Amino acid sequence: MKQKTISQLQTFLYEGQSSKLILFLLLILTNFIVRIPSIPHEKGYDSFFIHSVANSVTNFGIAKWWINWMSVFGLYPYSYASAVPFSLSGLSQLTGISMEYTILIFCIMLGFFSIFSAYMLATIFFDKFIYRFIFSVVFSLSASTVELTTWNITTRAQFLVFLPLFLYMLFKAIYGSKKHLFSYLVVALFLLATHHYVYLALFYSAIVIFTYAIFWLISLKPIFTEKARNINFYYFMVFVSCIIIMFLFGSKIGFITAGSRYQWIIDIVLISIRNAGFIFPIFIGAFIYLIFKKNKDINEWFLLISFIPTFFLSFNQTYGYIVTYLFITIIGTFGFSNIIKIYPTNKKYIRQFLILVLILNVAFSSFFTHYKTGIVGGYYDWYMGEETYVTGNWIQEYISPDEYAIGNGFETTRLFASYGGLPAMYSDDVNNYINGFLVPNESNYRKNSVTSTDFYFDNPYVLKSGTTSSGLLNWMLQFPITNKNAITFVEGLNVSYFFDDNYRSEPLFQSLPANKPLIYDSGRLSIFVY
Repeated sequence: MKQKTISQLQTFLYEGQSSKLILFLLLILTNFIVRIPSIPHEKGYDSFFIHSVANSVTNFGIAKWWINWMSVFGLYPYSYASAVPFSLSGLSQLTGISMEYTILIFCIMLGFFSIFSAYMLATIFFDKFIYRFIFSVVFSLSASTVELTTWNITTRAQFLVFLPLFLYMLFKAIYGSKKHLFSYLVVALFLLATHHYVYLALFYSAIVIFTYAIFWLISLKPIFTEKARNINFYYFMVFVSCIIIMFLFGSKIGFITAGSRYQWIIDIVLISIRNAGFIFPIFIGAFIYLIFKKNKDINEWFLLISFIPTFFLSFNQTYGYIVTYLFITIIGTFGFSNIIKIYPTNKKYIRQFLILVLILNVAFSSFFTHYKTGIVGGYYDWYMGEETYVTGNWIQEYISPDEYAIGNGFETTRLFASYGGLPAMYSDDVNNYINGFLVPNESNYRKNSVTSTDFYFDNPYVLKSGTTSSGLLNWMLQFPITNKNAITFVEGLNVSYFFDDNYRSEPLFQSLPANKPLIYDSGRLSIFVY
């Protein structure tokens, strides 16, 4: 009977090589299918900024935003982290594919990479293939990963899919592998050139090292064995205290920055549920299980210790959700593993439950990515419209790339990216510097203290308030084109064209029809000659 039970469990765990291959092929196919676009063009907001920076690498053959070594990593004014723009430009030039479709291919590649990055990290925490596979499924197909890697290029996406690999390299390095230590340093440098989130990755690296150091110093005795029950209780009380602290003092300590604390907490819970999907309730049960589990190993203690700062970071709606999502999916997979372990006595229902949860998770991710994200519409439509794309093609054909232009809104920023970045359009600080609209002035820089959060989540050096070129543009748009200030501004930039989004209502662009010739009108977008 015992042998039969073991045989049933091994069958469920898909330990055969052919089963593993089939499951991975199906997972790759599913990741491809959920990322097939349901829209005609690239989507997002930051995506088009990165698109335009990548265009500049293709156009000029160099990174024109590199002022000094810090510019490579986006740590200096008028610069941006270089990894993603270089990757896009290189892929586009190698394949001869337009940047828009290069972004689509790149996102699908990130989706594929997330499968194997997650699987490698799972080998640290789980000893069976099926557990590792489930984590790969959940991580690569939950809403957070799918949304960030579906025709929407952001540096957060690349950071997210490389984070599991980064942690895997660290664990292996701690185990004594010199080649993994070198790989860890390489990936750390790569992530530094990707996003400022690298500071969070380094923070969790310190937690890993701290956890291992504690285990080594006490050699697992007596705290983690003989008194494990007490330690579990102390951890539980610490976590409850963290919840109370956040509820009572979240605004005072800077984690709740706007509105009602109750609404903020509700929003954070909803964001976490949205990102993780249907695994979230399983995560809650698994987290409680890990807290009170006896004889926890070092990796389980790492998860519990790490989740304390992760709990606080989760309240940061800008930076915290990525690491929160990673830990929710890892701990949630422990929940799946516990369910599977009782499989021999509940064969039919456990199999159905697992399949149902995974299907619902993928269904929700697809719904959120392909429908829910785009409900708003209007001026803040979630993807570039066909009208903008056609206008970009017209600009490529009929306007010289040596000319200069001014735009007046988010849709003209999309337009600027869509036609390839030439003619240059006055827009944000980085692109304005790349295209020669401004000369850096160090007197406009402010240095952030290394002890301030701005140093890590903004930059070591930033532009002082009131000195940004984008701010100057917003001010000048408040004058009609006949105003002396507007004339001086436009002629100083040697501007020949105005790209007008008619959804906007700035005085400068509203004054154009009566004063400047119109050469193109598509309804929403118009082009005037100065």
